[in-house]
Amino acid sequence: MDPAALLAEVRALRQAVEGEALRHLAAWGLSPPYPPSLHNLARYLALRRRELRPLQRALMPHGLSSLGRLESRVAETLRALEAALASLAGEAPYPGGQDPEAFFAGERLLEARTEALFGPPRPGRTVRVLVTLPEEAASPEAILALHRAGMDAVRLNLGKLPEEAWSSFLGALREAGEALGGPLPLLLDLEGPRLRALVREPARVRTEDLLALELRGEAPPGLPALAPDRPGLLALREGDRLSLDEGRLVAEVLEPTPYGFLLRVAFAPPKGFRLKTGRALNAPLAPGAPYLGARDRRVLALAQEVGALVGLSFVRTREDLAPLPEGLAGVVLKLEAREAVENLPALLAAASRFPTAAMIARGDLGVELGPERAAEVGEELLWLLEAAHTPAVWATHVLDRLVRKGTPSRAELADAVMGARAEVVMLNQGPFLQQAVGLLDGILRRMEAHQHKKTPRLRALGSWPLPGEGA
Repeated sequence: MDPAALLAEVRALRQAVEGEALRHLAAWGLSPPYPPSLHNLARYLALRRRELRPLQRALMPHGLSSLGRLESRVAETLRALEAALASLAGEAPYPGGQDPEAFFAGERLLEARTEALFGPPRPGRTVRVLVTLPEEAASPEAILALHRAGMDAVRLNLGKLPEEAWSSFLGALREAGEALGGPLPLLLDLEGPRLRALVREPARVRTEDLLALELRGEAPPGLPALAPDRPGLLALREGDRLSLDEGRLVAEVLEPTPYGFLLRVAFAPPKGFRLKTGRALNAPLAPGAPYLGARDRRVLALAQEVGALVGLSFVRTREDLAPLPEGLAGVVLKLEAREAVENLPALLAAASRFPTAAMIARGDLGVELGPERAAEVGEELLWLLEAAHTPAVWATHVLDRLVRKGTPSRAELADAVMGARAEVVMLNQGPFLQQAVGLLDGILRRMEAHQHKKTPRLRALGSWPLPGEGA
């Protein structure tokens, strides 16, 4: 395609993107002057609803941007491309490149937001390492050892910690912060509308077995049964599916019963699945189900007291953010539910009253979306969050085998490499956590020399020297 035709196409594209971006901004309840990050996100959404691959291909032979790395700077990239094409088409002399300060402003804003939430970068590594502290790490010495290995920020999953243990963890973190010369960034998770299974009699079930969900009474003897810990949040119909333990068991609702519902196990591991109390339960929720429970309100008060970030578990709609108090140090949108993915732009707009990050919780998303779509969505979420200049936390089972058993698998090493495209990578607790922190630190340092987001960095390669030079 000749430069004049490409110029006409890019001009029409830029005009359409600007117009459609205003529709997104209005839908989010915003009016001028628009926040720059949300304006860029709106432009990105307008651009990416189009099939751009033919245009990308046509631009490449001219040595021009193929639009593949514009997430943080949509308008700036389109303007630069239009100016270059106008010069190639002989319409106007090339005006020179845009001011680098303005062109890369989105990148710097994302870096500043990451530092404000998760602390300063380390020499040689800008991706932060967030660690879920286990109960045995409730001492300043253990926390400092993890920090020396590469930990930058701490997560406490208070839903799994008895409230009487909270003060010992916070005291240990305070002492560790004093030794480091400043507090470690801290993330406290809310439970949100998270459900867990209650089981009266442990049982093992297999694919095609029948299973009772008890909501209003006990199931007949001999029928394996479970109950949700918060039955008022559920809204089930025949044909709906629910899952346990991040999809290790999937069951389908067959019919309502006097005690609740009769389910059929649609999938279970080959050796069966053991029903026991405390397993995470994913199921359709009732519209308007309250987001905050009594425990969550205590966690919010604690977060305000100690200046911690708040993890919004199973956030779904912008209405979930309405009861959050002003003055929080920051919030982390935990993207665990299908609705959170679908509503992400509106969630980011509603959360803009706080410093905000978002966690890509791939385990729960895999349950909700299926493994193939979840893998694709993980990539798309990285792009969308970069367009919103919002720090992304890459989470769920990173180096999981190493953390639990002491040796990593090849697949999870590749997954950790993918995490280098986020601003933060999270590790969960386990007996080999410190070794995992050290390995992740090394992986992220190596990858930083080769890759920034989607952009390869062409560091000099030393493995293949020029003949006659080097060993």
